[in-house]
Amino acid sequence: MDKLLNWSLAQSDPATAAQTGAPDPELLAKLFAKADDPTLMKQSMQIIKSSDPEISHDDKIIAWENFEMLIENLDNAMNIENLKLWPGIIEELKSDDTEFQNLACSVIGTAVQNIEKAQSDFLKHDNGVKFLIELAGGTSGSSTAGVRLKAMYALSNLIRNNEKSYAQFNEYEGWSLIGPVLTDKEASDRLKLRSLSLLSALLSLTEAKADIFNHISQFEIIRNMLVDCGKESSISYVDKALNLLVLLIHCGYKYTETELKLIASFGELIETQFKDAINVDDYLVLKQVL
Repeated sequence: MDKLLNWSLAQSDPATAAQTGAPDPELLAKLFAKADDPTLMKQSMQIIKSSDPEISHDDKIIAWENFEMLIENLDNAMNIENLKLWPGIIEELKSDDTEFQNLACSVIGTAVQNIEKAQSDFLKHDNGVKFLIELAGGTSGSSTAGVRLKAMYALSNLIRNNEKSYAQFNEYEGWSLIGPVLTDKEASDRLKLRSLSLLSALLSLTEAKADIFNHISQFEIIRNMLVDCGKESSISYVDKALNLLVLLIHCGYKYTETELKLIASFGELIETQFKDAINVDDYLVLKQVL
């Protein structure tokens, strides 16, 4: 408090004001009874986990939303582990409330996006990757279309550029989320796009490249990605498929004769239906392998 008093007195003199700098944010927070971010994060999770009947479902939704806003800050995302909040978040992936499942997936996806420490912290905890794969695959018994999308989003952000994530993804049969989804007549276009984004995230890994290529072949992912492409396909899907075919070329993947025939048909589709709507540079690269 003395520091705050000295700072306040210094501001009255222009000669000393510039030298004192800003006060400690934590001291200011105490002075004005404002909780700091770690406290707010813990309070939000306490509300989410509370069994108090006075705390409504809407209160918990607001707490989830506030928590996600807080962990959009990089330091707060990395602090989830220190605050011992990951187990509670992961537990909500098994909630009977699909809205809570959806919000838990969203929080995980936001927290781990491009933050290696947060990714590694999440991977330390049992069942996190397993539960996400179950939700994304619709095998948990309660997954809605929205939950599947958010679980795919979380997995993609967890895996991208994180070599350690692949072992758990493989162990819990994450590859089943890509090939089968692409040929599922009931799967929405958005879910298929999420599946392709997950494949893109996997291709960011270099140490597991050989195993990833083997799985692409084993699950016939090129075939599944292209076999149903036609003039009714969305521009977004065609452009994403094109981008992945080119990314595979850059990664050193060698297409089989069967895959090249499918790619040739895909190229004809682009020429006749989508040439003015897709990434021209990607298309020029793809034409080099035809």
